[in-house]
Amino acid sequence: QGFTGVCQCSHTPSSRPAMAGHSKAGPLAIHGKRNGLAGLLAAFGFLFFVHKFNERVQTYKAKRNISKGGSKIEQGLMPLMHRILSDTCGRREANTVLKLCFMLLLRTLGSVWTSRQWGSLVNATVSRNWQYLHKLIGQFAGVTLSLALLNALLKYYIGALRQQVRESVTLWCHQWYMRPKDMIFYKANRVGDDQIANCDHQITSDVERFSEIFADVLSQSLKPIVDFLVYSVELSRVQGLATPLTLYIWFALASCISTVTLPPFGELAATEQHLEGKFRGAHSDLIANCEQVAFSGGERPELQVLNMHFRKLLNHCNKSLNLAFKSEVLRQYLNKYFVTVIGLFLLSRPLRLGLGGMKHYTADQIAQYFTSTWRNMEAMATSIQDLFELTNRMGRLSGLASRVGRLMQGIQKRPQELKDRIAAAKKGPYPPRYKEGQRLCFEHVSVFKPDGTLLVRDLNFAVERGMRVLITGPNGCGKSSLFRVIRKLWPLVEGTITMPAEKQIHFLSQVNFVPIGTLRDLVIYPDCKQQMQEEGRTDGDIFDCLEWAHVSPKVLADGRADLQFTEDGRVVRPHLDELRDWQKDLSPGQKQRLAFARLFYHRPSFVVLDECTNGISPDVEHDLYDRCLKLNLAVFSISHKIELKLFHDFELHYSGDLEGSWSWQRCSETDGLVTRSSSTVELPPWPGAREGNQALRRKSSQAIIKYERLRAEEEANGNGDASH
Repeated sequence: QGFTGVCQCSHTPSSRPAMAGHSKAGPLAIHGKRNGLAGLLAAFGFLFFVHKFNERVQTYKAKRNISKGGSKIEQGLMPLMHRILSDTCGRREANTVLKLCFMLLLRTLGSVWTSRQWGSLVNATVSRNWQYLHKLIGQFAGVTLSLALLNALLKYYIGALRQQVRESVTLWCHQWYMRPKDMIFYKANRVGDDQIANCDHQITSDVERFSEIFADVLSQSLKPIVDFLVYSVELSRVQGLATPLTLYIWFALASCISTVTLPPFGELAATEQHLEGKFRGAHSDLIANCEQVAFSGGERPELQVLNMHFRKLLNHCNKSLNLAFKSEVLRQYLNKYFVTVIGLFLLSRPLRLGLGGMKHYTADQIAQYFTSTWRNMEAMATSIQDLFELTNRMGRLSGLASRVGRLMQGIQKRPQELKDRIAAAKKGPYPPRYKEGQRLCFEHVSVFKPDGTLLVRDLNFAVERGMRVLITGPNGCGKSSLFRVIRKLWPLVEGTITMPAEKQIHFLSQVNFVPIGTLRDLVIYPDCKQQMQEEGRTDGDIFDCLEWAHVSPKVLADGRADLQFTEDGRVVRPHLDELRDWQKDLSPGQKQRLAFARLFYHRPSFVVLDECTNGISPDVEHDLYDRCLKLNLAVFSISHKIELKLFHDFELHYSGDLEGSWSWQRCSETDGLVTRSSSTVELPPWPGAREGNQALRRKSSQAIIKYERLRAEEEANGNGDASH
């Protein structure tokens, strides 16, 4: 009935018999509008059913996956997406979504116009009305230019939304990951059992995949919804409610059947990203340790590790592919081919029953009706199929959203380590607390690893500025742990630590860290050039620090500078503004000396040297320690080199036992110009010692090593100045 009103807009001669009853056009048009409104209401009701259906499918798949021992995917995709997007995105992304919706609506309306126009083209061709056909072709060529622009804008806004979401989520993660004083970038990767696995992969790859799938799912969700509503109204106008309602019922039945074979796409996507992170991490570990692997000839075991991770990833992808194939066979037949049979039956029904005067239609009118209605019905069937396939898309999005949500939650709020021990200590005589003062003082401090292992108990000592303390002990006893507590990388469980401001404590670790930037940036890190100038520091100060650290490009010895490179047969001595791949160009010893130049530039009150001179020659090492003494720095050194006792006043020795015992003693004495120290070193038993002679065994299993250090006469007389 509604189609009669549509045909009245066509001025072809063959359409005149259908318009003979012009007085009936008004009631027919009104009846078509009523059917269209009823179709719109029915479409909204069906959308509500699809929404509930998808929720039930998600719950069913989650329960079935957990019962099979799979990983749990966080349920409730909408609350999860709301939490992610509300925390990271804003008005810009909302405007892009609105523009995307508007483009989708315009494109759907354009598709409806195209279907009508195509039917008119078929009508004009069958009726041989060439003049009208040429006119329709001209209209089609002009209007489709706008449709091409709409399609391009649609793809543009989908890409823009993808980039905007990735930008917002990534910057949000960076902001929380690197927020000052909380050191989440360290705690999330190194502290406790609740570490974020492959955090770098999640921030880079997972966020990118989440943004891509979110933009695709949103566009693919909005498009079928808009298409479904528009084509439901159109088909209801033309054929009444019977056609859309029949399609609704069939697709609901087909989707219930295919749900049984639907793979758990959410769990599969989450597991795939997890295995991708493991595979990428294996390659990263190989790159980080490539030199050691090359020296050891470890190609074969490393190849086995890489292939093992890749096989796990490949096996999982093959499993996903096989599961998708099994469900795709049934889904394709039910939703694509058998629905064509139903569509042909519905299409022929009005012609067969003669509804709306169609029994009087001529061949050209039937061709126009068939072409336009079939295209609309095909588009509507595709939109309904896409609506039910949202379960698959939502499943993939749910898996990635769950990983991104856990990532954001993990870097936003880290769980407190050792909270039970800390709670118990707060009720005891020595609750954990930090105090600010001019010296570094430990009062009844006990140090625990994040897993609860006791390393040292009841530390009580104080270090004034200018004092030098050597920390010794067996491997794995936790010599560096005390400074992790000072820096608040590990929690303080018990006792009071009094210390100056954080800027007054400088840490040099055994890892050769080289910042990115110019040579000046390497020395003044983490400050910038502007901060350096605001503090009144100059490039001359930087060159002084480089000279003190024996890494200056200006100081020559035997025709060679402390810092120089050879490129294409010529010597290059870098200037302060030069950018290089310092991590690659610098040797381990040069990296350690640059770390000392950075220390001398900042001139803190206290410095921690954690085995940071292993790549430095003894003469340079001694000079660096003397420079620390001239600058009146309080030095904590962690080292196995017993000759370093000459440069320290006291020794803090960790026993490394279960009780966490420790000792504090002097390690050197100065008499005039000579500083002496001694150390007892355990040696293997002397083969000639008998078991019964315990005294002989003890004597043969230890050696007393004595060291002396003679300070230069001019330094002893006070001529040495820390500023030179």
